Parts: sequence; structure tokens; C-alpha cells
Amino acid sequence: MASSPAGREFELLAAADVRAAAARLATEAFSAVVLDAARVPPADRSSLAALQKEKGGFALIVLEPATVLSPAQPAPLRRLAWPLPQGFLDQVRAVEVPVVFLLDQTLYITQALQNALRQSGVAFIPMETPIGLVELLADQNRLAEEQARAKPVGFWGRLAGKGEQTGASQAMLGKVAVVRFVQSWADAVALDAHLRKTIPNAVAYAVTTVDWVRSASAAVKGGLPALLPREAAVRVAEILTEGLSAARSGPREVERILIVDNEMGTLARLSEVLLSRGYEVATTMDGEEGLRLMQKKPFALAAIGGSALEATKLAGAKLALALREKDKDLRIVLMIDQFPAQDALKGVSRAVELGLDDAILKPIDVSRLLLSIERALERRFLLLENTRLRKAAELSAQRLAEVNGFQTKFFATVAHDVKNPLTAILGYSEVLGMRLKDKPDELKCASHIHNAAKTMNLLVSDLVDLAAIESGKLRVDIGALDLAAVVSEVKSRVDVVAARKQIQFAVALPASIPELRGDPNRIGQVIQNLCTNAVQYTKEGGKVTIEVAASPDWVIVGVRDTGVGISKEDLPRIWDRFFQTKEAQVMRKGGFGLGLKIAREIVQMHGGEMGIESAPGVGSFFFFKLPIPKAPPAA
Repeated sequence: MASSPAGREFELLAAADVRAAAARLATEAFSAVVLDAARVPPADRSSLAALQKEKGGFALIVLEPATVLSPAQPAPLRRLAWPLPQGFLDQVRAVEVPVVFLLDQTLYITQALQNALRQSGVAFIPMETPIGLVELLADQNRLAEEQARAKPVGFWGRLAGKGEQTGASQAMLGKVAVVRFVQSWADAVALDAHLRKTIPNAVAYAVTTVDWVRSASAAVKGGLPALLPREAAVRVAEILTEGLSAARSGPREVERILIVDNEMGTLARLSEVLLSRGYEVATTMDGEEGLRLMQKKPFALAAIGGSALEATKLAGAKLALALREKDKDLRIVLMIDQFPAQDALKGVSRAVELGLDDAILKPIDVSRLLLSIERALERRFLLLENTRLRKAAELSAQRLAEVNGFQTKFFATVAHDVKNPLTAILGYSEVLGMRLKDKPDELKCASHIHNAAKTMNLLVSDLVDLAAIESGKLRVDIGALDLAAVVSEVKSRVDVVAARKQIQFAVALPASIPELRGDPNRIGQVIQNLCTNAVQYTKEGGKVTIEVAASPDWVIVGVRDTGVGISKEDLPRIWDRFFQTKEAQVMRKGGFGLGLKIAREIVQMHGGEMGIESAPGVGSFFFFKLPIPKAPPAA
């Protein structure tokens, strides 16, 4: 679901269970609660639905897990989307339990399921209404059991005139019922419960051509719990946007479909079905008029008759091209006469060549057309959603670049404007210190001023370096590098701080260090940063050591401490600017958290790299390596 709220002004929060969700709902305002039915018990789902009904103020969307559809396995009412899964009707024919199909009006009228049952050899009872359904199936089930128990009459019995017990056989209408059902899902669930209470082995399916998203949006709009397959969770934000806005501002704008065909009967039949599905439909027998209609108000999809329009100026594929030129996002389904076969094949090939969404042969199977339309509109949604997410990502990247640019400029400006007055404070505090040697109290104040100014100077220097790094202007003067001298100078500066904290501070150098190239000031800055951090995050009585080692290609410089250490989760982020661990925020007295990032940039500009080994409570070992210059080849 993470991508669903992006750019739609929704914030996605998680709750461990229904109790935690209810506690948050009592204190905070939420647009919706999305409930995973695979992880929440039915009783908790009911309590949350009751809370929504009682309190209101939020939409409730239930993500339904994938269910086993086999009629051989008893289960509460299950949903089926038309067309049915392959092989499903074979399972229905094989089982000996009552099976009920509750059809929405559109699917019932088209006779699509009824025809499929006939072709599969399944006898069924058609019912215009569910009234009396349970009682009828109970009678059929009883008769089937009586027929199974009845003993067959032998040859001599028939000669004697006993005959077959044909009453039950003649009364059997079938074990499958196909019912037109126009009530709500809640009514369907209640009917299913009544059915299974009366006939425990009965199974029921709600079959619909209405897509999940449209159904869920309608439920949200009506303030009812909405059901959605878990695989469609990515559509939640879209459903909330449409459903909640419709609930606030009235009916939502539905998809508009354009039908172009020269057969009035086809136009009337398709219009009736699509209107019953909730689409807005416009029809015409003239391609040019279709173009004019599209200019007035855009369409989501166009269903175009192919060869039937050849007598007009804009027919079939030509009209499809003209419509696509007007709207590249328009989905198009081509309807082609199946005779003569050669022209039908040519029309299908043309549809594929033009990249149209589908080509359907006439006479139109309405259920086939509905499926094609739903798929085409789903593709339209995905394309538009991808475009929206891409634009949102580009806008976020642009805003981030603007923020980064502002930060860089801000840091550079602050550093420049602060440096001059800070230099004056440092200079005058030193003069005050010399003149107040005989006045201890006043000298103490001057010392505080001087120390605070030095701390601020270090912070400003970090900002200056960061601004230089961000703009690619960090200055490094490469020359001869006496690493031992640099280490010694750093030690002399850090010794005072380490002694004040009673930390043992040592240096471990090899007998000789290869000649190196680098900037002594910058390398000294890196080593001092590592030593200062080590002293700050090591408790009294601990130990800090500068270690230098050489390999054939590298000189490795490291600072080892016995400090608080760093958790495995925080290790990948220590090089990020402004990042500080929780322990560092508690123990550190000041700083922006820029030192390690700047140190790493300096080392990388020398052709090296930095690394770390650390564990909480054990300590840390920060190290970097510098390349040893290759000797020039002998003459």
C-alpha cells in the first residue's frame, strides 16, 4: 500500500491490532481504517464495523484474502468475478451439494453464466428472485436423498407392475440455482447464512461483473464497510479519494464511454447494459459526430464498430486513430463483423497493429465486451497512476533540489557572515585575558568567552566545509605528507581534553612510515575529528589509541576507543550529514553531526576510503587508508 497514498495527501499509519486502532480512533481523526481480514479475527472485524456504524467519521475497507473457490469445500458466501476461473464449472458438475449463484442484474440479463452452465452439462434452476430459494433447495435436497436411498426395482418387479419410484426423479429440478440478486452484500450474506443453516452442505457464490474498485467506492460513499481483494490494496487511496469526495460533494464523475456503430440494435443493447453498470454513455452512428462529442467532453473509452462503418468518412481503424490523436490516454475497443472471415482477420490484425485495447467479433457477447472494457479501463488507470506518481516523484526531486540548494547557499552565507565577527570576538577575548591576569573572576569570564568562540569557530568551519563539499569546491592542497608529524601534533592538542576526562590517550606507530602525498592540514583535521569523537564518547578511565599500520599499497590510520559503541542499525547512517546516534545526542555537548561526513570527503579526495568497526558497549575503531604513491619505473 506504500505507493497508494503518494501524492494524494494521505498519511499511512499502522496499528498492531483492532484494540490499538480503536484507541487511536478515540483520540485522533482518520479518513479511513484498512483492515486485513487475513490477520484480524471475525469478532474483531465485527467490533470495528460496529464502531464505524456507531461513531462514524471514517471509512472502513476490509482487505479480503484469497479464498478456496472449490464447491467441495464448505465456506461462507464467496465472491466470484465474471468470467469464472477455468475449470470451475467442471467442479460444480462433479459435486453432489446444492450450489447457489447470486448474479447481479447485468450478468443475469446477458445469460452468460446460464449459457456456460448449459455448455458444461450442468442442470440449473433459474430464479428471478431469491424469495423461496432456500425452501426450494431444501425440497430438492430431500428428494435427492430419498432418490439415493430408494432401492432399484428389478426386472421381475417391473413385470409385476411395481415400476420405478419415479416421483422423486420427476420432482428433481436440479442442485444448482441461478438467482437474480439486486440486494446489498449484507443481504447476500444473510441469505447465505440462512441457506447453510437449513442445508449445512450448501455453498453460495455472489457472481458479479461490477469491478471491485467501483463497488468499494460506492460502499465508501454510502458509509458502509467496503470489501477489496488484498491484491487490490494499491487502489485504496484512489477509492478513498473518489468515495470520500463523492460523499462530501455528491455523485462522483463516472467514466464516459463512446459507442460508435451503424446498427441501432447494437447501440441500444450496449447502452442499456453499460448504463446499468453506472457508466455515462454517448452513442452515435457517425464517426465525425463522435469526434465532435469528444471535443465537448473527454471520454475514457470508445467502442467502435469496424467494417460496419466503412461507408462513412471516418470508419473503424481510421476513427480510432483520429480519436487517439485527440486523447492519447483514450482506450479503444474495436467491434468487427465476423463475416467475411478474411475481412474479420484483417480487422483484428489492424487492431493489434495500432495498439488498440481489444478487438471483438460481432454479434457482440455482452459479457465479453464488459470484461474487455473493465480491462481497458484498468490499464488506463495504471497508465494515469504511473504518470501521476512519476510527476509526484519529479516534483519531490525538484523540491528536494531546491531545499538542498537553499541549504548550501544558507550555510555558505551564514559561515561567511559569522566568520568576521567571530574572529573579532576571539581576538578581543585573548586581549582581555592578557589584561585581566591579576583579576581571577574577570579572567574566568574572558576565558569562557574565548572557549565559546573557539567552539563556535569549529562549528562554522564545519558549515564552511559542508558548503564547499556541496558545491564541489572543497580545497585540498596535495603535497609531501609527514604522517608521523601530523599524528604528533594532533596528540598534543587532544592530550589536554583526554587528561581532563582521565582517559588514557596513546599512539602506536610503526618503525617507519612510507612517504605519502596529501594535505597535512586536512589529514590532521580528519585524525583530530576521530580523536575528539573518541574522547567525547568514552567514559572516564577508558582508553583511546591512534594506530598507524602499513601494507604494500596503503597506509592505514585508525582511532580505537573503549566508548559506548554504535548499534548495527545506526552504522550505515553515520556518514550522513547531521546524523547523530541517540547515545551521541545524550553525551555530545555540541555539534552538527557533520564531522564524519567531512572527514570521509577529505579522505576520498586523497584517493582513500573510511571504515568502521563497532559494537555497543565494546567500543569503536574508525579508520581510513591512504594510497602509497607508486615509485617511478627505473630508467
